[in-house]
Amino acid sequence: MDHTAIGYKLQSEIDALVRKSKDVFSAVLGVATKNGDFYWSVAAGTAHADKGDVMKVDTPIFIASITKMYTAAATLILEERGLLTLDNPISKFLPSSLVEGLHRYKGRDYSDLLRIYHLISQTSGLPDYFLARPRGGKSMFDLIVAGSDEEWDVEAVVDMAKSRLSPKFPPEPRGQETSGKKAHYSDTNYQLLGAIIESVTEKPLHEVFDELIIEPLKLSSTYLYGHGKPEAPEEGSPANIYYKEKPLYLDKAMRSFGPDGGIVSDVEDSLRFLRNLMEGKLFEELSTLERMKNWKRLSFPLQYGLGLMRFKLPRLFSPLSPTAELIGHAGASNAFLFHSDVGQLYIGGTLNQLQNQGRPFRLMLKVVSILGGMTS
Repeated sequence: MDHTAIGYKLQSEIDALVRKSKDVFSAVLGVATKNGDFYWSVAAGTAHADKGDVMKVDTPIFIASITKMYTAAATLILEERGLLTLDNPISKFLPSSLVEGLHRYKGRDYSDLLRIYHLISQTSGLPDYFLARPRGGKSMFDLIVAGSDEEWDVEAVVDMAKSRLSPKFPPEPRGQETSGKKAHYSDTNYQLLGAIIESVTEKPLHEVFDELIIEPLKLSSTYLYGHGKPEAPEEGSPANIYYKEKPLYLDKAMRSFGPDGGIVSDVEDSLRFLRNLMEGKLFEELSTLERMKNWKRLSFPLQYGLGLMRFKLPRLFSPLSPTAELIGHAGASNAFLFHSDVGQLYIGGTLNQLQNQGRPFRLMLKVVSILGGMTS
């Protein structure tokens, strides 16, 4: 199959997904091979519900929790430069008003034991301010999908974690970093990590992203929402995110996500970032990238490292051929950015939909089946 035929096949997959799905109104997909001999991007649907404009491959998109890869990479670059270590207690960089009483579990206070490592690896046990429901109340997610455009900062996140939510388990003990034991995915960890980055550098997070990642990689379409390119529709606002059949307008929320989910990009920039990350080019030492792959159990079939997800189905799901190992990150908006070992592919894009979180993985496995034999 030649490259043009593959491109048409990818386009037909995205067209069919938008046409047949009642809740997918726009989609974009980009694929590149590691050896650089193939790149193709496709898009389908309508970018903005109020304008009816066509979704294009360069339409800005919210990459949601893929942002965590940027935050983790920035943290590890700062560690390489000697400004912090993952072993540092978070109390070294955050005010006592944030740290005191942050992690109380079964009558014991673990707050002083929290380290940067716990945040970046999702092993703190801290509750997720975004998805966790307080007793008798609604989660931040519930409020947003109901139409409320909430605004918050790290102080509000910490207050919620302390007063309305409960930790899942104690912070991972020292010496168990390579145990492979469980992680608990919590956006709270990355809100705190963003605050630490700002404290260490004495700069706002968007400037740190610009200096350490965006400018060196020449990511011309990537910025932290609210701190970069204008969001006015006539100047290229990000495509709508939907919940079921309802478009969401989330200016305040997207400004608040910041280090855990606030980046806007496009598929070409996203793939460039992933390639540079996965080939170790963002770091001074290749060992830094390898440390990111210290996997912990998350929820089947996902594992979590240092700002990276690993998706791997057991052989019983595909007894006749090995299933792809996907390493990268997904986002709640059905955003996805992963490297596949089968075919040595980089795959990125979004479906701009807050439900059916397994759908991007099914799409990526289909892409791998289309392209996987091309480079083998």
